[in-house]
Amino acid sequence: MSLPAEDAAFLLGRVEFRRFLHAAIQAAGLLGHHGMAGSTQEGPLAFLEGRRSLCLDLVALAHRGQDEATRQRDPLGLTTMQAVIQTALSAKDFRLERPASLTRYDELPGEPGDGPGDEPAGNLGADRRPRTG
Repeated sequence: MSLPAEDAAFLLGRVEFRRFLHAAIQAAGLLGHHGMAGSTQEGPLAFLEGRRSLCLDLVALAHRGQDEATRQRDPLGLTTMQAVIQTALSAKDFRLERPASLTRYDELPGEPGDGPGDEPAGNLGADRRPRTG
């Protein structure tokens, strides 16, 4: 792995590269649950492991762009993985936006104050006796 730290720092500082690295992580199944537990076929398992291994090598190359103190604290590259995942989660097409007009109570029938237990705050429990009559 012969990527100069300056080049890695330049790449890691670009949002486009972090999005690319996230796409590579997704394609390699690094964060997924792809696997064949108990499989007797070694070919597909070795293929998946090769993809994951190459992706980890890419993350390690990108991690060289972190400052020296971060690399000493985090030799596995989790800081770089966090930056990549954070970039992917903050992408506009990744956000789930809910219309402001919808709240969790919109689908309930009636108006606020109509149901039992919806008494005004100063009147809580004032008249809880069963009515006769």
